[in-house]
Amino acid sequence: MAKNWMTRTKKKFLRLHPAWRVYVILLGLLVLYNEVLIYVLQKFKWSNIYCKEADCVRILLVADPQILGKTFDTHFYAGLANYDSDRYLAWYYEQAVEHVQPDVIIFLGDLMDEGTDSTEMHFEEYYTRFGAIFPTHPTARSIYIPGDNDIGGEGRQPLNPIAKRRFRQYFSERPAWVINDNLTIYNINRITLEMTLNDPRMVDSTGSDVSDRYLRIFVSHMPVLDVPSSFTYTAIHNLKPNVIFSAHLHVSQFARIHRSRLKTVQYKPLSQDKRTAYKVHSFDLSYHQDTQELLEIIVPTCSYRMSVPDIGYGYAAIDGTTLKYTVLWTTRRFYQLISYVVMFAVPFGLGVLYLLVKFVREHCTCRPRYERLPK
Repeated sequence: MAKNWMTRTKKKFLRLHPAWRVYVILLGLLVLYNEVLIYVLQKFKWSNIYCKEADCVRILLVADPQILGKTFDTHFYAGLANYDSDRYLAWYYEQAVEHVQPDVIIFLGDLMDEGTDSTEMHFEEYYTRFGAIFPTHPTARSIYIPGDNDIGGEGRQPLNPIAKRRFRQYFSERPAWVINDNLTIYNINRITLEMTLNDPRMVDSTGSDVSDRYLRIFVSHMPVLDVPSSFTYTAIHNLKPNVIFSAHLHVSQFARIHRSRLKTVQYKPLSQDKRTAYKVHSFDLSYHQDTQELLEIIVPTCSYRMSVPDIGYGYAAIDGTTLKYTVLWTTRRFYQLISYVVMFAVPFGLGVLYLLVKFVREHCTCRPRYERLPK
């Protein structure tokens, strides 16, 4: 059966005009590159992080996936756009998990594009889709925190209490997660202004401060140090973070500043130029603790639908008191889609030009002029 189909296809191909044969071959090569080769080649660029300590914790950071909904986008191609976006997210997530072999996977909010406004029926559908795109790992702990697209609370959009309760019900949001004796992760929610008030592990039975015995990570959808408020100062004072991971801005940035000068904080690009794109950055967390210097890393979005050119996943490792961090950059899918538009526009344009020339030839009423010969 397959052999007969191949034979028929070959005959049809050979009957095509030579120009069309070249076009079909080029189109096939473009599809092969865009849908297979480019993903494989991109993985070779990713950096590996090598740990020295036996209790090293590897963390995969997923920011702003914002899987597309079906309520607001009513374009005729919305279904195809959702499919392509889901497929892109799922493929790279699977490869990132395989590359990192994480102990912890942290989703930094904005999991869904329409999480705040969706009906119960649509939310259930989106939740199922999200689980298919980002399946739980059998050995890694998954942590989910909400973003403004999940529960509201940014700008003029008020916090949606129903969406807030729904997110906690479906994604088991918690105020903190104890990973091991050396590491605790705190959910610092700048949208709801909720956090753990204190951690009993930070003092011993005598009341002495023993916070230097383990590391503390803040995770937040919105940057914590940007535009500091009383909530920010309280969280920092009570829980003394060694590092902060946040999202929301869709770009890769970081900030280091003494906790007494938060009002002057400035974020700088991190791994966003060709020279350092795949570099593994090292930060001495014990130094930051001794000097009371705060470190915040903003993880870029992993979705190509966020109108930024550079997209990827954050990869961090807590190796003793050293934080190692790099970005697993992914391909610019929009460029691949544009190449398809250009490729399909060529024969369409040539076809229109052919019909136009044919029309002019058949309907032109112009007659050639003849000059009289001299008498």
